[in-house]
Amino acid sequence: MSIATLPISPFAAGETEDETDFRLPALRQNNVPPNKLPDQLLPALDPSAACGDLPATFSAPLESITTAELLARRTPPQWLLPGVLYRGQPTVIVGPSRCQKTSLAVDLCGALASGGKFLGTFAVERPVRVGFVGGDGARDAVTELARRWSSTAEVDLPALDRLVWAFNLADLRDPANLSRLRDWIGQHQLELVLIDAAELGTCTRRAETEQLQALVNCCLDAGATPILCCQTRHEPKPRPMTAADLASAPCGAVARQWLLINRREEYRPGSGSHRLWLTVGGNCGHSGEWGVDIQEELADDQSAGRWQATVRDAGSIETEMALAAAAAQAAHLRQKLRIVLTQIDPRDATKLKIREQSGMSGARFGFAWDLLIRSGEIALTSPPDYRTPHREPRYRLVRPGEEVAPELLPGRPLESLDTATLLGLPTANPPAHDCSEKNLPQSSPLAAALDDLDDDALLRLLEETLQSKQAQFSRAAAEKKVPRSSPLVEPAETPELAESRPPEKTKRRVQSLAKSRRQRLKPKRR
Repeated sequence: MSIATLPISPFAAGETEDETDFRLPALRQNNVPPNKLPDQLLPALDPSAACGDLPATFSAPLESITTAELLARRTPPQWLLPGVLYRGQPTVIVGPSRCQKTSLAVDLCGALASGGKFLGTFAVERPVRVGFVGGDGARDAVTELARRWSSTAEVDLPALDRLVWAFNLADLRDPANLSRLRDWIGQHQLELVLIDAAELGTCTRRAETEQLQALVNCCLDAGATPILCCQTRHEPKPRPMTAADLASAPCGAVARQWLLINRREEYRPGSGSHRLWLTVGGNCGHSGEWGVDIQEELADDQSAGRWQATVRDAGSIETEMALAAAAAQAAHLRQKLRIVLTQIDPRDATKLKIREQSGMSGARFGFAWDLLIRSGEIALTSPPDYRTPHREPRYRLVRPGEEVAPELLPGRPLESLDTATLLGLPTANPPAHDCSEKNLPQSSPLAAALDDLDDDALLRLLEETLQSKQAQFSRAAAEKKVPRSSPLVEPAETPELAESRPPEKTKRRVQSLAKSRRQRLKPKRR
């Protein structure tokens, strides 16, 4: 609205003085100078305006202070909860739905009022008077949470007069409710007020921000530190929340310090175990990140239930989550191999075919294969045949409760065999570990016989033994009992062997020997 569009006369035709009051906000909003206003509106703005003593505009002039005055006016912040909460600064507790926000809020109120420890870890500076404000629908749930906290913290809740509750603050859009809240704070002389804003109705983002700002101003004017428990407008994945998540929430505009809550892992119904992330921060620079493990037990006829919280450092949580992720990955790969072994044709169940059908890389397949081998879940379809080493072994999946023969286990340890056992020779007297000077067993009869021989007799015995063995190999070669390709001996060319060989074979052999001789004698080119 421009100045030219404003009516010149303060009272239009038939307009009363009360109706004129509604024109004042429009005049203030457009910063109309006082000298442009009718004289009838000046007394309503400022008593001194009738005398002509008016500022240039309706807004108060900026206050100028020096740096020394700024530092002199500084009041050091006071802790309500060291490392977590300062006194006099608006605070928000933010998180997605069903992530224990109200439970943590009740625990915080009880710790501040009783002078105990928040989450059993963070000690309160001193007990303060605390008020909890919620909607009418939260009465029963908050009552059960208060009983569980009292049972766990071993605090007599009825005797705790520094903690008061209110559940009939219904509509924040009504200005009368803010006046009622201010009177209630003054009546009980509260130093801190925690408001469960999620139970006080929903509205648009802008309207919710304005309502929360009005709540914060009302509590600060009454001399109490406000804490608002709010809900995010989206459901983040299990991870630590950051200040970026707070900026997208309607309560981010009023927050000067915050407690951000989110899950570390999905809740399993019926377990009663909650794994949470807790992120703390503020404009004064304090911050922290912890893991919170909550174990809750519902109340019954014999007990009031329990709500036990354990705070853990972020480093151990990250290590635990990395190990859990690795275990989940290993379980996934093992299950994938089990499915392949179940569906593959037994005739094609080689290690190469199993890997091709699994679609895994070499590193992942080797890791999963070794896991199944060590756990005894894979067996050979038949014992290995060392006479046909070119044939690849086939594998199958071991059924639950099945007993597998040792020779069918692919990962069984290697057997240790001595030379005599490998060659099939009798071993009546196994060698002992303690040997004599000639490195022979003391319990062997041969050792006693050799001890009676001198060195010359022993050498003659060895020569006779070698000649006997050489003659034995020559006779075996002549009788064709040793293959020509045997590495033990090369059969000698004897007349008997040449006569027994067919003529064509003799001719080919002579030609082969002649060719090899020419190649050996042929000079090499430089």
